[in-house]
Amino acid sequence: MFITKWLFIMKYFLSSVIILLCLGCAKLIMYYVDGSFPAPLLGMVILLCLLLLGIVKEHHVTPSASPILNIMPIFFIPAGVGFIEHITLIKLHWLYLVMIVCLVPASTLLLVSSVVSYVKGKQNHD
Repeated sequence: MFITKWLFIMKYFLSSVIILLCLGCAKLIMYYVDGSFPAPLLGMVILLCLLLLGIVKEHHVTPSASPILNIMPIFFIPAGVGFIEHITLIKLHWLYLVMIVCLVPASTLLLVSSVVSYVKGKQNHD
């Protein structure tokens, strides 16, 4: 009984350590590089690289990652508050914002599809 509880606790502890080590490495990198890239985002990229390379397995981070993912909507509350704080600015420039939200994805889609069709056409004629 004691051993199963200990293993259960260690599974969560090691999962948390892996995630926090990725965050710590990212913070150190940003400190020494003196960059403006967000350290938590870099930590997620480091964790993704470790997962893709097979150094860290998915089941190693699942115990701590699952509860965090369940409460993820709470992390978007500050963004919503910032949106509400700037509502007058948004009302002032709403037309430009709508145009940007519509035109940027459409132009990106057109550009990517043109490049892909060009590359595929070039491969078919070689």
